[in-house]
Amino acid sequence: MQCDGCVLFLRQILEMEQTKKFKGVYWLIFLGSSALLGYMIYTHNPWLTLVLPFQTTSFVKALDIM
Repeated sequence: MQCDGCVLFLRQILEMEQTKKFKGVYWLIFLGSSALLGYMIYTHNPWLTLVLPFQTTSFVKALDIM
């Protein structure tokens, strides 16, 4: 017996492998936010933690984890 959910799941996996993803923008955002984070640490800026969401999210998106 073949379940419909399994067929739909396999079809989604195959479609995911075929899509082309542009990750260069996320790498640029990650590198820019890393440089900004380094600058914020160097200058002891109190707004340092506002850079972290941009850095971590862009890194995860660039590695295609999320």
